[in-house]
Amino acid sequence: MDYKNGGTLNGVLFNEDFFMRVLITGITGFVGSHMADYLIENVPNVEIFAIRRWRSRDDNIKHLYSPGKYGDDKQDHVQFIEADLLDRGSLSNAIHISKPDVVYHFAAQSFPESSFLTPVSTLTTNVIGTTNLLEELKLAKDRNYCNPTIISVSSSEVYGNPNEDEVPITEENCIRAANPYSISKVGHDLMSQYYANAYDMKVIITRMFSHEGARRGKRFALSWFAYQIVMAEKDENFPPYAPSFPTHPIKHGNLDSVRTYNHIEDAVHAYWLALDKCDYGEVYNIGGDYTCTVGDALDMLISKSINPKAFIKELDPNRVRPTDITLQIPSSDKFREKTGWKPTKGLEEICDDLLNYWREIL
Repeated sequence: MDYKNGGTLNGVLFNEDFFMRVLITGITGFVGSHMADYLIENVPNVEIFAIRRWRSRDDNIKHLYSPGKYGDDKQDHVQFIEADLLDRGSLSNAIHISKPDVVYHFAAQSFPESSFLTPVSTLTTNVIGTTNLLEELKLAKDRNYCNPTIISVSSSEVYGNPNEDEVPITEENCIRAANPYSISKVGHDLMSQYYANAYDMKVIITRMFSHEGARRGKRFALSWFAYQIVMAEKDENFPPYAPSFPTHPIKHGNLDSVRTYNHIEDAVHAYWLALDKCDYGEVYNIGGDYTCTVGDALDMLISKSINPKAFIKELDPNRVRPTDITLQIPSSDKFREKTGWKPTKGLEEICDDLLNYWREIL
């Protein structure tokens, strides 16, 4: 559907005279910043309100509030609001200011690796923080202030490690959370379902599988690989020709884990389609079409270096998780049948975008 000239989304009319009001949590992160870009580029009849914490890095959103990509009128699209998921007063204020028609809830402690070191803060942010947001939105609904459609972003990590006969993974698969992060997303997921079912709130729960692209932090495997490749390319000792032996190590964790990769641009397009097409209270898997091992993805990144033969793989014990989720192959049939969505980009584009991103900023 073409929304460039306005339209109706879940009963909400928006056109040149009436802008849809969207509240994004986690806009300083990887997905939140891309979601804002998608809305600005594809849905001009939208006003974005963005929750950010005062201490959050703004690397991913500088283009949203300084002259550049979207021209001088970008501030008409994005209004930043200082708030924190763990401070209900600030959330109430953000909802009062934004009076949203739509809420995209991306804010989270989203690093599985970090969750082993900080399990309490991971659970607090992802479960209590999500509950605080849903409770404040419930109060706003009860007071007839606003009743937005809420895209509650869970994670494929809730499925943990399925048995081989349980792939591709459907929404009916068992929940086998395998680390503090995935356990916290189970809580997030179930609280979102609870508020939808108990209070008739317009909550749609998504479980996105691996999604990558520019701006992904280097705590994540593919971005970490790309970062190392670009740092090596910028090394004055990097060989300009094929060396007789490798000169630069690429440190890695488990390369045998199987992932199905989705490009970030396809991911945020899916989040947009979910608003209009998906049912409240339902859970939807979203995943790409390109399945391979993490090692295969590393090989593709190395092949796109200016000198692939300069690299050698080196296991870094610090990148090996105490427990790992090693088999992630999704079935997105339920979501695709509802929305007509399908990915348009694959691992080639992901690798190109990651390498170009690091080449531009390093």
